[in-house]
Amino acid sequence: MGLRALLLPVTGHHADDVALRIAFEIAQTFESHLSALCLRPDPVDIARYVADWTAPVMTGELVAAVESEAASAAQDAGRAFEEWRVRHGLPAGPDQAHAHGVSVSWTERIGASAVILRDAARFADLVVMRGLGPSGPVDGDAMLEAVLFDAGRPILLSPAIAPSSLFEGALVAWAGGREEVRAIAAALPLLGRMKRVEIRTIGSAESAHTEELIAYLGHHGVVAKAAHMEPAGRSVSETLLSEARGMGASLLVMGGYHHSRTREAVFGGTTRQIISHVELPVLLAH
Repeated sequence: MGLRALLLPVTGHHADDVALRIAFEIAQTFESHLSALCLRPDPVDIARYVADWTAPVMTGELVAAVESEAASAAQDAGRAFEEWRVRHGLPAGPDQAHAHGVSVSWTERIGASAVILRDAARFADLVVMRGLGPSGPVDGDAMLEAVLFDAGRPILLSPAIAPSSLFEGALVAWAGGREEVRAIAAALPLLGRMKRVEIRTIGSAESAHTEELIAYLGHHGVVAKAAHMEPAGRSVSETLLSEARGMGASLLVMGGYHHSRTREAVFGGTTRQIISHVELPVLLAH
């Protein structure tokens, strides 16, 4: 069935445009519904936090200021999305699809971003949002964990600059663990459309069962090649990103947050380093 329900959380930041571009390419490929969810923080909660470090009498002023700024950002984001929708000839409303099958909707919610996103992500095949680098959401960690852990859904983090096409080539980071299996299963629809799929194991490859993974992907029509890599004095994240650059990868598929002590040294810290400096679209699952 593919990826038919996409969720795009936005906060009004210009970097949301890259996530939207990537999400739209996926939507066009799979004739998906693209649901844009505008997240507005509760101004009272923010003011209370700030007031802990300032004079309590300023709380009322802070609430008004934060509320005004949040409303303005949401209005700008909504206007930009509407202009984008019209520019691409997409009808308004989730029940109306364009000739190529894409439908879109816009929803605005006020409250804790992670809680709102958790509830919405449960009914999405894939969540696409901007990465957690310098241009990432303020509460990006909480949003990411809400999708991966609480909703149990895969997430695709967008970089600062979108690739010319998401489907040029995928690099799969593989250590044989449950998280990688979940990420690969979630990425199967995307992998099936790739021009090239490469698998890379790092560290001990004895128990990775890479040949079985290649056969599994083959059953789904995905032709993949695999190789083993040694960090050679570099971190795992640096090794993976260097390999991604070398092959011109447009997508990195990897498991998110291993809990196994033996694998934590391989991919636990790697996940953190890569999502903190997203250089290419990264698909994570847990």
